[in-house]
Amino acid sequence: MNKFIIYIYIVGVIGMLPFQGAAQKPVGDQKAAVKVIGTVTKNAIMLRWAANTPLGWKYGNTYGYTIERTTVAIGSQLLKDPIVKKITTTPIVPKPMIQWEDFVNTNDHAAIAAQAIYGEDFDVSLEEGGNDVMAIINQARGLEQRFSFALFAADQDYEVAKYSGLAYKDTDVKPNERYLYRVYAAVPSEKIKIDFGGVYMGLSDYKPLPKPQDLIGISGDKNIMLSWDITLLKNQYSNYMIERSDDKGSTYNALTDKPIVNLNENDKNPSNRMFYIDSISENNKEYYYRVKGISPFGEVGPTSKVFIGKGTKALKHGPAITEAKLMPDNSTAMIIWEFPDEGMGSTAYFELSRSDVFKENYQVVVPNISKNTRTINYKNLDAINYFTITAVGLDGTKRTSFPKMVQPVDDIPPAVPFGITGIIDSTGVVQLKWNRNTETDFLGYRVFKANLEEEEFTQITFRPIPKSEIVDTVNIKTLNDKVFYKVQAFDKRYNPSAFSEVIMLKKPDVIPPTKPVFKSFTTDQEGIELSWVTSSSADAEKTIVYRKEKGKDTPWELIAETMIPESKYKDVSARPMLTYLYTLVTIDKSGLESEPVTPLTISLPDTHIKPEINKFLALVNREEKEISLNWKYTENNVVEYVLYRAEEETKPTLYKVFKDDHDQKFLDSNVKVNTNYTYILQAVFNSGAKSPLKKIEVNY
Repeated sequence: MNKFIIYIYIVGVIGMLPFQGAAQKPVGDQKAAVKVIGTVTKNAIMLRWAANTPLGWKYGNTYGYTIERTTVAIGSQLLKDPIVKKITTTPIVPKPMIQWEDFVNTNDHAAIAAQAIYGEDFDVSLEEGGNDVMAIINQARGLEQRFSFALFAADQDYEVAKYSGLAYKDTDVKPNERYLYRVYAAVPSEKIKIDFGGVYMGLSDYKPLPKPQDLIGISGDKNIMLSWDITLLKNQYSNYMIERSDDKGSTYNALTDKPIVNLNENDKNPSNRMFYIDSISENNKEYYYRVKGISPFGEVGPTSKVFIGKGTKALKHGPAITEAKLMPDNSTAMIIWEFPDEGMGSTAYFELSRSDVFKENYQVVVPNISKNTRTINYKNLDAINYFTITAVGLDGTKRTSFPKMVQPVDDIPPAVPFGITGIIDSTGVVQLKWNRNTETDFLGYRVFKANLEEEEFTQITFRPIPKSEIVDTVNIKTLNDKVFYKVQAFDKRYNPSAFSEVIMLKKPDVIPPTKPVFKSFTTDQEGIELSWVTSSSADAEKTIVYRKEKGKDTPWELIAETMIPESKYKDVSARPMLTYLYTLVTIDKSGLESEPVTPLTISLPDTHIKPEINKFLALVNREEKEISLNWKYTENNVVEYVLYRAEEETKPTLYKVFKDDHDQKFLDSNVKVNTNYTYILQAVFNSGAKSPLKKIEVNY
């Protein structure tokens, strides 16, 4: 046996093998190890194992595997000295190629495994769906391909796993003992290091295999598609057998020669169900179906619940309403339709459906109408009625006619909406409510809004709303502080009511008033008088005056509240010799404050009368061409002296300023011969006060 050709009849490959995840993922960085699973029968423990990498599998085929069993517990007691037994005296390896000959001739999975282990070449020939299979097989080449198919074949048949050196059945077991099985790869470490694998179990772990779950079917024309859940039993079963009975369950026969396997499994979108389509020879005959699961150890589980189905011819024809008319009582509609005779054999019955709108929300109002009927009357019409006739096929499929409308005569409008209330919150959200209309044909409301009562109202509803309330939004940062609403009701014939009374809602005030503007100020012995232009905002209520001393890190002091239109205030508490900062703020009726105005700096001078300068003399020195001025003043707190000078008939102008630490004399050398000069001297105090002017005239 030099070569086996593998034939795959189903699109896809590698389904539910417990060991084969490694064969479908990158294995370059995967650590080689033996993976072990086990199951318990009533009197034996069955093991399955495999290396998890292609190279580990290859060396495992050459050097084989050994099994070590450790008795860990007897009954409920753990052994202080566990009993270790080497089950295999020589490593377990695949059977020689010659022993596969007869097995291969009767078992396709054996052919796959033998070709993967011993074949010189490993070809995959395709009979159906070649492109899809090649898309999968092209992902692996060479050794990885052999590895994948060998594990796949072993997973489908426990006898194949035994021939492949990957299975062992331990019958030398006792009911009250529990064992730890370790499987070692007998591969020299210089070849490859493969970690051992293990499993812990005893006969007490025995549980009967479960039934396959949720078997359902969908009937078609001479076929039935079966489906059942495979997620819950994914670890118990690797493939399934489907059985069918055509004598009401008396006898069952398998639908396929070999078990079927799930071939749609993948990591990203795992399949939750298995599907199988069974072709049948005739429709309308009952067939009974049941499913059995087969475990990776070759155990056959119990049958599922029976599904009973039959093929049905698909419905290909649809009805058409030829007339839908209103009867004289104004509350009954007559619906007449037609249906082709060739569709009668696949039709079960008709249904009459109605809706208030053309495209959606149709509800069945008359079910199970005889398929021989072509006319029906429907009473208790609504204001608007759209009708359809639906043909229901024997297979459950439906075909529906184009809608037809029937509308009773109605020209009476609904009552005018009343009891409208509303509020606007600080974010501009408006909530309107009113009393709901009670007419049986009532449809809904349209709501209208305006910013001014005398302007044209604008509709804010896209279509009539059924509820007697609505949420709207308004811009509260606008000059107009009111918004107006009114409501109109409509019935299902779109007869409009009169408008409701207009409701006016006041917007919450969130816009601060404009700030005032300083106009002027005056100072006198009584204090500082401020004058300003008040805020231009219509809701401005009062002006607040604040004061603080310049240069001091103290809070602003509220010194006055003046009601608009008052625009003056005199600060009689101001003290001389201090410099003040004044600012103004406007407050409106909602308590909102404007920005403060730019502070005004004002100093209140010392207005107390000061004594004049005691002595002020002038001495002319014509030889030196100069005039010597001398004065004497003994008052305290003088910061400077100011000297003014005038020539002949001109007005005096500022000539010199002397600090208080000056010697109280001045030599004026900027003089002309035959000129009359007038000198005026004044002392300036640190409070801002000044002494009376001291005047002297000199002829030079």
